[in-house]
Amino acid sequence: MRWIAGGAPLVFLALALAQAGCARNVTEDDCKVVGEHLHALWTAEAKFPEAASPSAEKAVAVVKSEGQRLEESFVTDCKRDLVGKPRASGEFSCLSHAKTLADVRTCATIPAH
Repeated sequence: MRWIAGGAPLVFLALALAQAGCARNVTEDDCKVVGEHLHALWTAEAKFPEAASPSAEKAVAVVKSEGQRLEESFVTDCKRDLVGKPRASGEFSCLSHAKTLADVRTCATIPAH
């Protein structure tokens, strides 16, 4: 049993190296997926008018266009700033896992690596 105890650190090192080899960098498709995720968060938390009226229709159009703008802006910035960086990097990982817009705002405070 001594060989197992002595070999355990080597097994853990091999597993860590294998996992590091499986890590991949952010791609343009990743940017699109997170952009869609942010758009979905925006839509889920947006306040839509309850009563139908011409002004309510305009308000709905504005809210929807802001969600689309958020998605497009993120995708553009992501392609410029994050493509090629590790997927597990702070900002990208945070945005990928955000459950609310408040979480997204918290992601913005993560220092650049």
